[in-house]
Amino acid sequence: MSLFKILSPILVSVVLLLSCKTTYQPTNSTQTRSEDTYLLADSILQVGLDNEALYTLLGDLKPVSSLVSFSVPISTLSDSAAGFPNAQSDTAIFCCHLAKTSRLQHAINTIDIDGLDVLLVPYATPYNDTRSIQVSVVRTITLDSLLQAQRPFFSQFGLVPGAHPAVVITANEYGNKYDRLRGYGYLFGYPDHAVDFFVQAARESDRSGQHVKRDFFRIATFESTEGNFVYAIPKGQQITPVDSLIRSRAAWLLKEYRRWRPHYLRSDSTLRAQELIQDFLETHQARNTRRR
Repeated sequence: MSLFKILSPILVSVVLLLSCKTTYQPTNSTQTRSEDTYLLADSILQVGLDNEALYTLLGDLKPVSSLVSFSVPISTLSDSAAGFPNAQSDTAIFCCHLAKTSRLQHAINTIDIDGLDVLLVPYATPYNDTRSIQVSVVRTITLDSLLQAQRPFFSQFGLVPGAHPAVVITANEYGNKYDRLRGYGYLFGYPDHAVDFFVQAARESDRSGQHVKRDFFRIATFESTEGNFVYAIPKGQQITPVDSLIRSRAAWLLKEYRRWRPHYLRSDSTLRAQELIQDFLETHQARNTRRR
């Protein structure tokens, strides 16, 4: 059960835009979007649409999905720096990363699609002298439904429907190990049986020091027929009706995305992602309204 992915090759334009030559400027979500900022936001969302975030951006299968992630160095001023021999004190390095993060933060702040929140959240635990920063998208109505459905778990942290998505994800990220795993399982749209197994397997591995064998249930995405919407299940377990329903709903949504996608490609093969998402959601909302 992967909780983040590194920047995709499709984000070459992002890397260029996030040059260390950029001067740090405080972000302001009310600032007028430049063309570069708009294209940067589109490229982030294109990564999501082509991967498992499709099922959050255009549907309600996953309350939360990862879009992109990147890393920043650990500072020698950090309390955890003693455990990281390559922690940094070079001001220029931090200015470079601050400029990158500022540009990315501003881009996601300009994304304005009804019902979706795009958030930048730092991971609690450093790794290899760096800290991962995760950019995720949240479908707010689906998150509220989850907080209600799993209220015995989430309400213990004071999280109820209507809680701000940033609060929910940050509270989960900074929780204890097993609560964090369970919370992410629910947030990323995995069924109860998969979440239970994942947490139990983590406990057993910690107790015994042995990896618990498992199979993986894979759901296809545009980028991968093998699927990068994946969750673990017990070794040899038969597919359940819930798994089949998730796969069926995902297959319909992927088919729709494949049908819509060519109509929103620019001449350079980049996607007008914000337009696609807005048009798709408005179209399907109108259809659902007519059926009532």
